Amino acid sequence: MNSVSEAVDRLEGEDGLDDGIARFLGVSDPEEGIKLADVRSKAASELQRYGDDLSGLLAQQGITVPPAFQLRSVEGGNVAVAGDHPSKAAIEGMINADTRLLKWFKEVEVLHDILRRAELRGSEQTLDGQHFNLGLTSIGAIGFYTGN
Repeated sequence: MNSVSEAVDRLEGEDGLDDGIARFLGVSDPEEGIKLADVRSKAASELQRYGDDLSGLLAQQGITVPPAFQLRSVEGGNVAVAGDHPSKAAIEGMINADTRLLKWFKEVEVLHDILRRAELRGSEQTLDGQHFNLGLTSIGAIGFYTGN
């Protein structure tokens, strides 16, 4: 599997679900396939779990929310805080030094990219020029897209 668009094609294809995607999504029988609603549910669940876990870890470091902040992938495979936040360096350092948090962020991003590509399918819009953001607020995490 080389791209998110291939993953979307496989979700809607005739020859079953790719085994790797099936494992990632927790599908027990890849031949049965998966509905886009299942991907949406998994994405929402992982986003909430990630936000809750990250909030707890930040609180242990004395970092509070508010103020809210947004995370996004940057070159080199790291995560950066977009915009200003008084604890920007500490947040970035904590996430980028923790392979579990970093990998989990990427998984949440991929799930949302699959959904976004499916949403844009059949339209003239593409994911090019759009960037996934994970916002962490005092009431939880949100996923959204912005221009590059």
